Amino acid sequence: MKLQLTKCGIYSFYLINLREKPYPLIQQQGNEIKILQKLLNCNMKLDLDIYQWLVKINVLQELPINNLFAHVDQALEEQFLNGIIVSQILKQFDQKIEVDVKQGNSNAIRLFNWNNVCRSLQQINITLDDDIKISIVKGDTQMLMQFLKEIKQHYEMAFYVEEQVSTTTRFDSQQNEPQEISIDEIDPEKPLNQTQSLLEFIIVSLCKHFTLKPKQAVVLLNQNYKQLSNILIKGNKSFKSVINWLMELSKYINHIIKFVTYKIDILLSLLKAGLVSQNNEVCYWTLYIIEGILINLPQKELLEDVYAWLVREHGGLIVLILSQQRHHQYLEQVCKIYSVVSQYNVVDFFDVQLRKILKSGKEYIDFINGIIQTIQIRDQMQELNLFELFASHAVKLFEPQHTAMERMTALKYFEHYWIFYPQSFVLKQMEQYLLNSRKATRESSFAMRIFTYQSLFRILDNLALQKDKYAALLYKKLVFSLIENFDQKEVREFLVANFLMLIRKYSTIPIDILIIPMVKQLQIEQNEVQINIVDFQLLKSVCTHPKIDVNMAILMLDMLSKLYLSSIMFYQLAFQQIQLLLTRFIKSNSVQEFTFNLVKIAISEYYGNYQEHIKSNPKSILNRSPDENIKRQQFRSQIISLIKFIINLRSFELNEQIKPVIAHFYLEIQQNLKTESKALFMLLGHFGDPQEIIQEEQKKQKQVNQQQPQQSIFQSQIVKSQLQGSKISNAQSNLIHPKSNKGTISQKDDPFRELRDDANKPTLTMLGNLSLNFDEQSLLKQFELL
Repeated sequence: MKLQLTKCGIYSFYLINLREKPYPLIQQQGNEIKILQKLLNCNMKLDLDIYQWLVKINVLQELPINNLFAHVDQALEEQFLNGIIVSQILKQFDQKIEVDVKQGNSNAIRLFNWNNVCRSLQQINITLDDDIKISIVKGDTQMLMQFLKEIKQHYEMAFYVEEQVSTTTRFDSQQNEPQEISIDEIDPEKPLNQTQSLLEFIIVSLCKHFTLKPKQAVVLLNQNYKQLSNILIKGNKSFKSVINWLMELSKYINHIIKFVTYKIDILLSLLKAGLVSQNNEVCYWTLYIIEGILINLPQKELLEDVYAWLVREHGGLIVLILSQQRHHQYLEQVCKIYSVVSQYNVVDFFDVQLRKILKSGKEYIDFINGIIQTIQIRDQMQELNLFELFASHAVKLFEPQHTAMERMTALKYFEHYWIFYPQSFVLKQMEQYLLNSRKATRESSFAMRIFTYQSLFRILDNLALQKDKYAALLYKKLVFSLIENFDQKEVREFLVANFLMLIRKYSTIPIDILIIPMVKQLQIEQNEVQINIVDFQLLKSVCTHPKIDVNMAILMLDMLSKLYLSSIMFYQLAFQQIQLLLTRFIKSNSVQEFTFNLVKIAISEYYGNYQEHIKSNPKSILNRSPDENIKRQQFRSQIISLIKFIINLRSFELNEQIKPVIAHFYLEIQQNLKTESKALFMLLGHFGDPQEIIQEEQKKQKQVNQQQPQQSIFQSQIVKSQLQGSKISNAQSNLIHPKSNKGTISQKDDPFRELRDDANKPTLTMLGNLSLNFDEQSLLKQFELL
């Protein structure tokens, strides 16, 4: 008969048939009301699985139960709370364990008993937290039930390993059959190479390195190796013992392989927590052991078992992915495991199993990007067209509705695809990638633009290294991008820095394709561009590049000379490049002609500046700011330094042209301004005795003046300098213009305008016949790829 009782409308108790299982405290013939009264006095409820376990190990007798709980009376509850029941449970672990407990229910007796219980628990490798102990002493039955569950799990693992861990298998090499051996028979001092089963090998090794008894070592394997996994991940106070244990296992791989023919999934599950350890060495040795076992498997059919373990729910694949993310330095070892295990299931692994775990497109392509260079079965993947499959996923990921990070991931895949597998990267995919890259470089996201340019430069670097015919095409496209972004300072700096890397790395690169449009952009009429340090680094590399020719040198000299005469901030950097170019090409007639005209214009500017300084009344000079006076003096000093350097190049033909020009302007200053220029007198000293040179020039001027109607060879230049007083004044004012101080190149009042307008002089117009529209063949020839 079953009797249902509802108390307070909440709890329903279902009583068993009294005739079948009588309640021990009441006579079978007793009144049912007395039974109900006893049940209502039961405060503590014991979970059925705990109750059945305690009955089975002879700690409790039978109690009244329902389908949820076993009901404990007050007397038995006191024995639970004061630790007596737990002391009896410990006896079942080991009869040698003696726990000193007292009868009673006061808090002092409970605390005394539980302190002794805790000390005994340590003998079976169980530690009870102090907070939990105090809660139980205070009467917290829920905490007590949780603790009993933990003890039950430890007990079951200690006596029921591999299906209740009561026995393990012994591998008999003669009969090739598993035999059973008791845990008590395991000798922890036994040499590992003499162990006869996988479990025996693991337990003996754990006992050796963690100072445990066999039953305590078995406890580490409880709950699907929960405690051992915790040790592998977080360490045992430190990771020294864990690392030593794994290193010991790695020495006996060949011995372990004898046992894995029928228990390989057990071994892999036992070790997999080490793949995500917080310690790098633990991860390394775990990978080493797993890789060694997989490579040396005696039967290839066993790989199917390993693959099943890998792809099953909560199997090894997700742990390997996490290991790849946490310990990226061991990517090669992880990829080797992927390759070995999936070699007979390549399509299923990459297209099915990975998609189950990596559900978003970004995660999936990120994973492929991580292994694409390292995976060892890439030949099989190419044959099965898996890279084309990944490319289709990447194309979908680049669609506009996706985030910038997702589209960057897609571009990253195409970059890797083109670099590592160019033979599979067909023209259609190349066009698709370049089209997507073009869109990405024009987006508003600065990160997206820089990421895309970085990707393109990495591809160009690889193509140039391989002497691929598409290197020239990509190089030209990046040059156009530089011109397109010339007014975008940050992007231009990034592009110029990458071009600088390419120029330094590849001596065959056609630099004219880059430098001509770049300098032309700097020289555009009424266009002001702020030059910066990275531009000078690029120009310096170009100055020493073996591919530079005379025409390009003159083009650069034209731009650098104008910058030298117009920038207070960058004149020294410009002077360094001028020195490099003139030293290298001074023997060229075209460069000598350009340099001579440069000297004439520079000294003319010197004369105008000096003239304004001398003729200015003292009051106007005092009204100027100190910085302005310093800048005017600095400008004259720059001109003298430039001419001095040119003279010291010791080009006889050029110096013979420069000498009379300097002497002439010295005399003009002496005659017209009634003073002497010590700087010009010093320059004349580089040609010999300055007085003799000046006297010789005076004689020539007298002879020329006597010949009519001919005029002095320099008269037009002198008149022109005098008539250009206002223009010179404007040129000087440009020196104090705020933008000039920042290195701005302006075409206003350009001192080289007249020089460039003269078709007979070597200027930028000389290079006007050079076309930027190179065809593919010419590009390839310049790259020396054909």
